[in-house]
Amino acid sequence: MVPIPDDLPRSPSGRIPQWVIDEAAGNATRPTGWRMAEPLPVVPSRRTGRRGLRAAVAALVVLAVMGGGWWLVTGDHLAAVLTSVASRPQGAVGRVPAPSATAVQLADAAHLSSQGRAIFYGTAPRVLDAKSFAGQCVNARTMAVLADGAVGCYLTGLNKIVLYEPADPRLHGFAVLTVAHETLHAAWETLTTRERDRLVPLLEAAVASFPADSTLQKELAGSVGSHPQNRPTEMFAYVGTLVASGGGVDPVLEAVYARFIADRAALVAVNTADVALLDGMSTTIQEASKALAVSETKNAQDRAQQTADSASVAFYQRAYDAKVAEVAAMPASTRNGLQLSWTWWDGTKLPLAPAEQTLSAAAALLARDHAALSQRATATAAAEAAAAKERVRIQGLIDDLNGLQTQLDPAKAAVS
Repeated sequence: MVPIPDDLPRSPSGRIPQWVIDEAAGNATRPTGWRMAEPLPVVPSRRTGRRGLRAAVAALVVLAVMGGGWWLVTGDHLAAVLTSVASRPQGAVGRVPAPSATAVQLADAAHLSSQGRAIFYGTAPRVLDAKSFAGQCVNARTMAVLADGAVGCYLTGLNKIVLYEPADPRLHGFAVLTVAHETLHAAWETLTTRERDRLVPLLEAAVASFPADSTLQKELAGSVGSHPQNRPTEMFAYVGTLVASGGGVDPVLEAVYARFIADRAALVAVNTADVALLDGMSTTIQEASKALAVSETKNAQDRAQQTADSASVAFYQRAYDAKVAEVAAMPASTRNGLQLSWTWWDGTKLPLAPAEQTLSAAAALLARDHAALSQRATATAAAEAAAAKERVRIQGLIDDLNGLQTQLDPAKAAVS
């Protein structure tokens, strides 16, 4: 397996377009578009009436009991395995392995139909962590179509799906979308040339309903690059996973999607939830940061005002102490006839009155001021402590979001 170069051009989401992989692997780009893939022929002896089908089912049930690892293959899962050979693209050969419990869970979450499951299970999907995923989606012998976001690929020549699932369970939806995206690439290979030709203008119409700066348009353009032959399959995968039913999707196209996706509205909702998760975290951080900035500004202003007021009170305290000492040193006859007035630092006026009365009023104002300053200092200290705690909390939110963003890129997640 040829490791993926770090300097390959990437689309806005980090996705490496098909044409880049071809050129990096030394493959010539196919100028005529995607090859029509017809279903593999079915061996008649395996499809000879109900008795043969019952025998095949019985064999699978025995395998389930003996192997101990296929107990989930029932209902739709069993039907998917039984029909997967007929659904696989041309060139896909070999025994269809039992789907893993992880593959079944992902198929459930992606709302794949029985036919969609057959295609997905038929690729023997590999769900890998960041370290195991490195270099898996480039192979000199085959083409690879990569999903956006949570990276994965469909190897057309080998009929294999490889996908990366982030470690954080909150990002599980990205792996689910990768499953649907890559399954639709594989499904496109099963369509006839006539079907594809009919669907391309319908896909173009669905894409055209989105503005040029929309995520879908940017991702599509980045994936196609300068190789328009890849546009049909990319449109098929993107529209199928990202565009809501009724959002410009023609009923004919919707009917084709219904073959592979049982509930496309629910699948698109997975993408909506993923976007809402990250956008919601970002919004929470932005709003909390703005509120914190307001609190910290107020705290700084309160602290500065308290410093100024403390200086004023200290000045008046010294003036009071000096006046008290001065009056005490006067002869009693002078002191008894002395009258004083005072305008306090905050504008409070003490009218002309006997010295003892004025000094007593000044002492009361000082007591008031010292008590108020103490209360304000306590409140400001508490507000500053709360702001410091909030800053730590917000930094934690930022680190959490950055961690999730890192996990969405397996190359970064592998070294983090």
